[in-house]
Amino acid sequence: MPDAPASTCRRVPRAWRWLIACAALLLAGCATLRERTPQEASWAQEPDPASRLGVLVADLGRPAPGESMFRLLESGRAALVARLALVERAQTSLDLQYYLIHADTSGRLLARAILRAADRGVRVRVLLDDVDTGPHEAAIIGLDAHPNIQIRLFNPFSLRGDNPLGRLAEFLGDGRLNHRMHNKLFVADNLMAIAGGRNIGDEYFQADSPVAFHDLDVLAAGPVVRRMSDAFDAYWNSHYAVSVRAIPKPDKRERLLQRVREGLERNLSELDQDTLFDYMGLDVLGGLAGDELSPWLPGRAEFISDPPGKVDHALGASQLPLARLLQHGLAVRRELLIASPYFVPGRVGVDLLTYLHGRGVSVRILTNSMAATDVLVVHGGYARYRLPLVLQGIELYELKPVRVPSRFLTRLAGSSSRTSLHSKVLVFDRESTYVGSMNLDPRSLLLNTESGLLIHSPALAERAARHIEREMRPAASYRLRAGPRAEDGRTGLLWQEGETSHADEPKAGFWLRLLMDILSGMKIEDHL
Repeated sequence: MPDAPASTCRRVPRAWRWLIACAALLLAGCATLRERTPQEASWAQEPDPASRLGVLVADLGRPAPGESMFRLLESGRAALVARLALVERAQTSLDLQYYLIHADTSGRLLARAILRAADRGVRVRVLLDDVDTGPHEAAIIGLDAHPNIQIRLFNPFSLRGDNPLGRLAEFLGDGRLNHRMHNKLFVADNLMAIAGGRNIGDEYFQADSPVAFHDLDVLAAGPVVRRMSDAFDAYWNSHYAVSVRAIPKPDKRERLLQRVREGLERNLSELDQDTLFDYMGLDVLGGLAGDELSPWLPGRAEFISDPPGKVDHALGASQLPLARLLQHGLAVRRELLIASPYFVPGRVGVDLLTYLHGRGVSVRILTNSMAATDVLVVHGGYARYRLPLVLQGIELYELKPVRVPSRFLTRLAGSSSRTSLHSKVLVFDRESTYVGSMNLDPRSLLLNTESGLLIHSPALAERAARHIEREMRPAASYRLRAGPRAEDGRTGLLWQEGETSHADEPKAGFWLRLLMDILSGMKIEDHL
């Protein structure tokens, strides 16, 4: 999904300020957050080796001291089933940190499972970025009314409710709101955890959605999970995380909770239960492996997470996750593989990749084509760097917008989705792998908070590399090359598709290409 709007709100023109002031007056009667709402600090609970998840972790094997166990979740099905299985087996705690949780089929399945876990005594903490909570505010307040569920909003808007005009006015007038929490983290009983690029929603699990995001998550078990819980606690207990109890609501919260219960049961009872049962039959937490998920593999790992204070002030380069990844990138000897849906390297990035290639390093990059991207303006920021990269010998691939059948829970016969890349993966010399939430663009690097796992495991790195290479095949992606233009003979880009070359952006109409020419000619990457 696209991140929050661009950082241009820091320099709001005087005319816009006048309009914002008028909008603020019109919206003066809207509900706003209550200040100084009491909220207590809380921390991850100690893991219990005798619990159901503790026994599962013990059965995974005995890695070397300091190592953890990891499993790549390569399909949307595996990613959703893993989360539901963790909720089902949790006995003490669930901690969720997400940029987006949609109220669609996948979101409702997860919400019902979490509600049932809370009913049996599991403590649930949910930390949500506030960018898309307006339409779902009543449901969020209702779930928070459960005695075992706490929900907090990160860097919240003051104006509440489903009021897009009010939110836009506040956003344009307050540069603070341009900084969003883009992290994705799911921790069960402080024993198993999931990190990666997926939010919660049908498109992320390749379900019944117009877009099917190709993505990658990692299921982790072992010592690294405690470090992931520590990162969650740092956000949860920061002053940027505000309890939804600060939102005024005329209805009683208990009444809203009852409505949520009834709505979840009503909506999910309409699903095809046979299809759902078959879909959930994947043994994600056990020892079996297959096409959709890797075997459990041992490795040392670092959980790299921005501090929550990144939303308030500029941090030194050494404090950013990019610094750790840059150290790894500059140390590669043979190969660097990159998958990023939004790739805007800037001049510095082009120079670094050129430097690596000059040292004999194979550099291959996978991102979205114009027809596959879900954020056209970011593609415009990326487009101006394509030819310089290709001319320097960097291999550049763009994912095709292939139509694929929806994998499960399809309500309409023949339903299909358009593929789009959403993975954020780096593979270093097939020895180490980063899987996380960070796109390689200025917004992720400088404005949003991000997190991810850097895993030192040659076996897992090989599996991740093959995952990226499958998306680079001619059936799935275009290979970009440099060649003479037919109209003037000047060197330009060619999109290679098997034996066929395209001189224009494939599967993009004239007006879309014209808009892209305008965007790519503008120096907009600092505002993405």
